[in-house]
Amino acid sequence: MNKVKASSEKSVSTCSRTMSLLSQLEKINLDSVLGEADNARYVTAKILHLVQSQEKTKKEMTSKGSSAIEVILSTLENTRDPQTILNILSILIELVSVGGGRRASILVTKGGTQILLQLLLNASKESPPNEELMVLLHTLLAKVGPKDKKIGMKARINGALNITLNLVKQNLQNHRLILPCLQVLRVYSTNSVNAVSLGKNGVVELMFKIIGPFSKKNTSLMNIPASKLYVCYLLS
Repeated sequence: MNKVKASSEKSVSTCSRTMSLLSQLEKINLDSVLGEADNARYVTAKILHLVQSQEKTKKEMTSKGSSAIEVILSTLENTRDPQTILNILSILIELVSVGGGRRASILVTKGGTQILLQLLLNASKESPPNEELMVLLHTLLAKVGPKDKKIGMKARINGALNITLNLVKQNLQNHRLILPCLQVLRVYSTNSVNAVSLGKNGVVELMFKIIGPFSKKNTSLMNIPASKLYVCYLLS
């Protein structure tokens, strides 16, 4: 009985902690004060720790009536602090990694796709782009994109289609980056206009450039990185 009580108290404590952190984050969004970036960085790091270690936290943040996603997205849209952005993207990836697509759909209905595409556009203006940011952004877009029927059109109008394609062209040997980029291109290409555009921009030739070095005789399938195998899937 004591064990059940202790477990219940721990659950309530975790939920209270999550709600407290989200309230702090919401206040940071509303106030423009000195040290705001430090505070947001600290709070989002704490929330990230909770979603990584507590499934109940994920359920609470994506439950019906919860404003957690709105608060998180609002912070992502308005902050300029690089580490806070990385923390939030990691939080969102954790949230949508399970849940049968329902959580990804929640993100889409809250305007998440447009915010992510705008962030991608802003990040692409840096020279060179932040690799970790690009990996997380494309990882999240690959998970959320299939739930947004208009993502292909949004990506084309926003310029994200060409941004992702250029990232692949410029990072052919960077398997960690090109895998999520290729996954996102596949999502974009479900739009017929985008598929034609990618074809005209040499995407098929690009795919063969990626898999070319691994097409020699006696190359074991086990020695081919996952990103190369995924290209084969894209071309099938």
